[in-house]
Amino acid sequence: LVFDAELDTVRERLGSVKGVNYDTAMWSSAINTRNNVTTDAGAGFEQTLTGLTLGIDSRFSREESSTIRGLFFGYSHSDIGFDRGGKGNIDSYTLGAYAGWEHQNGAYVDGVVKVDRFANTIHGKMSNGATAFGDYNSNGAGAHVESGFRWVDGLWSVRPYLAFTGFTTDGQDYTLSNGMRADVGNTRILRAEAGTAVSYHMDL
Repeated sequence: LVFDAELDTVRERLGSVKGVNYDTAMWSSAINTRNNVTTDAGAGFEQTLTGLTLGIDSRFSREESSTIRGLFFGYSHSDIGFDRGGKGNIDSYTLGAYAGWEHQNGAYVDGVVKVDRFANTIHGKMSNGATAFGDYNSNGAGAHVESGFRWVDGLWSVRPYLAFTGFTTDGQDYTLSNGMRADVGNTRILRAEAGTAVSYHMDL
């Protein structure tokens, strides 16, 4: 969820500058999401995530196409409440790069790569009602590729696309304050996505 929220800010940037002529620009995007996750095993949780992404990119125009290349970094903080009791938080620091290519006929390809450093803190609630706390750090890396076609009609644009996203984190062992050991396994995600984005351009 943290990776996706941070990635979405860069995807939105790439989508917003398609067909826009500029040289170099800085940008920022705030993150403010709330997620409720439920599981059959009762290990659900509620997450509130806030953060900020900052980036800079340049556009290079050619005879029939243009490319955009950029760098970004960001920070986000997540507060998590577990259905079984207890709470935790995650501080995420991210750094990445992105590029996009767009032909004058509307075809485009975008790519994003990013790395993350996660600082995790847990305040757990045991079955006997006692509490225990612990913390650990983990690292993550991911990539995203999207390809589609952009149709423009006046101030409206429609953009059907196909995207693939991959993400992995390393596993960590840590010990809670009551001596209980925990093993956090590796996380690996590979996802395919198809969709359509509709936008309206309005000059301010």
